[in-house]
Amino acid sequence: MTRIGPSIHITGAISGEEDITIHGRITGSVIVRDHTVAVAADAHIDAEVRGARVIVLGEVTGAITAADRIELGPSSNVTGTISANQVVMIEGARFNGSIDMNQRTIAVKLASYKAAHKD
Repeated sequence: MTRIGPSIHITGAISGEEDITIHGRITGSVIVRDHTVAVAADAHIDAEVRGARVIVLGEVTGAITAADRIELGPSSNVTGTISANQVVMIEGARFNGSIDMNQRTIAVKLASYKAAHKD
């Protein structure tokens, strides 16, 4: 598992093949294909976020796509679009945007990404 600390600010693309927990600031994109992206309560993300599962406790501005599930925790503040088969919003979560739970749309987005980023 990778952890990005609260004093770290990254501008650019982050990709990998393991779970990632973000406490810092990210501007760009965070892509972990078959793993979990966790956005801690002290994190500020202005990026496209993709993973198998995405858990948000902090602030995200941008598109979030998960193959399985997106969870917005009680301290989350999300502005943008979220796409997943399952979306869970815990009481207290703040969300402004649109939700797409259409499996066909999600599959197309993930297939398009995988085709563009073949190893």
